[in-house]
Amino acid sequence: YNQHIIFVQFALQNMNIDDIAIAHSINSAGDSAVKEISRGIKSIIKAKPISLCLLFFTPHYKPAIIREVLNITLRPKNVFAIQTPMVIFQNKVLSTGMVCCCLSDSAFQLRKVFTKDGDTLNTEYFFRKNTMNLKGRKRILLSAISPKVNIHHYLRGLGLALGKSFNIFGAGFMRKYGLNNFQILNDKIGEGAASIIAAGDFEANSERIGGFIPLGRKFTITRVAPEKNRILEIDGKPAALIYKKYLEDKFSFFKKTDFCSFYPIGINKDNSYNIINVLDLLEDDSIFCFGDIKENIDANIMISNPKHMMDTLEKTALKIKSGHNYGVVIVFDSILRRRILKNDANKEISELKYILGEDTKMIGLYCDYQIMPGEYMHEFSIENYHLSMILLDNRINK
Repeated sequence: YNQHIIFVQFALQNMNIDDIAIAHSINSAGDSAVKEISRGIKSIIKAKPISLCLLFFTPHYKPAIIREVLNITLRPKNVFAIQTPMVIFQNKVLSTGMVCCCLSDSAFQLRKVFTKDGDTLNTEYFFRKNTMNLKGRKRILLSAISPKVNIHHYLRGLGLALGKSFNIFGAGFMRKYGLNNFQILNDKIGEGAASIIAAGDFEANSERIGGFIPLGRKFTITRVAPEKNRILEIDGKPAALIYKKYLEDKFSFFKKTDFCSFYPIGINKDNSYNIINVLDLLEDDSIFCFGDIKENIDANIMISNPKHMMDTLEKTALKIKSGHNYGVVIVFDSILRRRILKNDANKEISELKYILGEDTKMIGLYCDYQIMPGEYMHEFSIENYHLSMILLDNRINK
């Protein structure tokens, strides 16, 4: 395959509490795990047809078996499944398992795009062509992006095709966490950029939880090479020297280790920080990084603070709980954030679920980065260190 586009539309109906269900399995056998999930879904949705099955699975399972058994047990009209190193179900993190969220006929149109390489021109063409006639006051796009895809080319294509008319969400992977990083999109199984596009009268919002704090004085990024993921100069000098200013005699040791990721660069925007993941300090004293880098913007070196991370989570979860009645929360957590939190990583998930309460269903996955809507929901940014969430409302067509 190179490009696959599938069109699906289904009737607008009011969504009730039994129109949405989640389930999980830790059975290591793929067929048995899917059957266990299917029983859990059917116990809630009953005999209603399933319009969308969103499934996250760890590398222990074969995607072909997952798709084959789903066709027999749940027979969903649409399947979007993402391979991930760990999955989240309610208040637990599972290193082996699969989690699933199913929707019966709901208030949106659904279309899907599978692109193999994320080439800018191809991405723009296929998304522009296949979103022209979508209707509805809400439009969202959810993508899963494998390491094979050039994220910058892909996002440029999305931006050219969709402009500011869509809220864009995504989970991306910079490295493999198995032999492959598979996605399933209906009958297509492969590695690339898989996307579902939904439009209709529904509520879908986002929240993100940070926790990094700035270290020292701000500086200005003066020269970048975004296509090479490199910051070349800071304050008109070789970029990596900004770390030497703080580390002094420890700078040489720092360059030889992988500690760079624990001291990212933060770009201040609207009183919050977009975090740039520092992957390496190169021999020419440029910074190899991942994130949305631009010239002539102010930034800081950032430092993690686990206590601040947990405090931020509590405040954000309480805000979600008090502000709206969300039926489902889909969590995209950062693998790097998990490394930083160490023993508190599982506690963070259980605390989030505890505050959201029993009435809110929660599933999720771990990824290297997330694509999330910006401050005004019609921009998007790359997040590397955040716990990000998609919030779906129970109430449709209010």
